[in-house]
Amino acid sequence: MKRYHFWGSILSIFVFIFILAACSLLPEKQVHYQRFRSGTDTRLTYYARRDKVMRQETQSIILYSALGVTDKESAQQILVPFSKRFQGIDGLTEKITYKKTYAQEKLTIDYSKVDIDKIRNLPGMYYSSNAKNNNISLKKSEELLEKNRFVKITDDKFKKFTKKELTQKPYSIKDFNKIKLASSSIDSDATTIAELRKQLGRPDRTQKTQTAGVERSMYLWYLSQNKAAYISVYAIGEQIRTKTLSRYSVAGKNISSTVFDSLENGTAYDAVITVLGEPARVTVFYSGTNSYTTLIYRNRTTNKNYRFYFTNNELVSKSESN
Repeated sequence: MKRYHFWGSILSIFVFIFILAACSLLPEKQVHYQRFRSGTDTRLTYYARRDKVMRQETQSIILYSALGVTDKESAQQILVPFSKRFQGIDGLTEKITYKKTYAQEKLTIDYSKVDIDKIRNLPGMYYSSNAKNNNISLKKSEELLEKNRFVKITDDKFKKFTKKELTQKPYSIKDFNKIKLASSSIDSDATTIAELRKQLGRPDRTQKTQTAGVERSMYLWYLSQNKAAYISVYAIGEQIRTKTLSRYSVAGKNISSTVFDSLENGTAYDAVITVLGEPARVTVFYSGTNSYTTLIYRNRTTNKNYRFYFTNNELVSKSESN
């Protein structure tokens, strides 16, 4: 009996080793998913044996316009804090590459090495509450993705951004500056609401009032899918009297004390834009024959605001505050 049990134990070990080896030799299948919307293209690939996910790879493109920003620096102020949370985790690698008008991210996860509890609450991660290390179910993973609006791709026909979408620059301060305000009711050179409609399309919001036979209107156009960037104008009839460009909730700019101090009263509006770049918010209006402009820049890291005030396009005062 002892000899029987002895050989039985050896045989069990041999069979167990054989099963493990056989599992490792099973063909690895790839399952592809995509979520394409709101200026983002996210493609996820599972590498699995039977129902067990061995690893996954996610590649994403996000247009700066989808973030509501216009340049690499502002995009970095939004994305870098998120990216830092993915660093230094065994079994996970993540990297973002910043292009001229969009960012690319590549994320890989090796489930034989990663600790699920360390990544479960990271941004964009989808795991059921009972998911365990090295035991990720392909079926349950697919169900979870589909609940989050991912579409399974079986014919390699992923949706793609057009070349125009990838290279088109977001609406910028230069475009905004082309909107010419009416300095008076007889200013025939000013931009009209009809002209702005041709450029920006149908307004996302419109509010009109009638006073003493004169129509006063507010129009707003969103510049990003997340509604974080917008243009608004106030008009009397067809004439635009006030205009605002805002990216305050998403735009960011690092401004050193040296640069801030160098911008003295009398500096031209265009010169300040050249030095500092895209603002978080700008508002321009006329009162009498004078134009008044307020530029606001924001450092998202320190949450410090920089304000510049202009009269007739010349800097008259500035301030910085937390």
